[in-house]
Amino acid sequence: MSQLDLIPLAETEKAKPGAQWWAGGYECRNFGGYYQVREQGRGPWQFVIYGFGFDDTTASIYRIEEDGSLVHEDVPIDGRDRLTVNGRRYGRDNWRH
Repeated sequence: MSQLDLIPLAETEKAKPGAQWWAGGYECRNFGGYYQVREQGRGPWQFVIYGFGFDDTTASIYRIEEDGSLVHEDVPIDGRDRLTVNGRRYGRDNWRH
């Protein structure tokens, strides 16, 4: 972690795609408007699932609004546990619940 990582970002700065910041032991980023984390800044970036739909065909992940706030967005999840975000599938290594 560089010294610049210790300077907190304003919420509106977090809303910019590509923004990265630290929250405790998690490195966070704005990935095309979606919130992703990785523990201790290592490993694959992961979407954070808030919950699953009652029929197990959707998952609610966090999206970053223009003001930097986090909101839930439902995305498809298939029978092989892959999320579809912006038309691309992400397997189990790329999400956490």
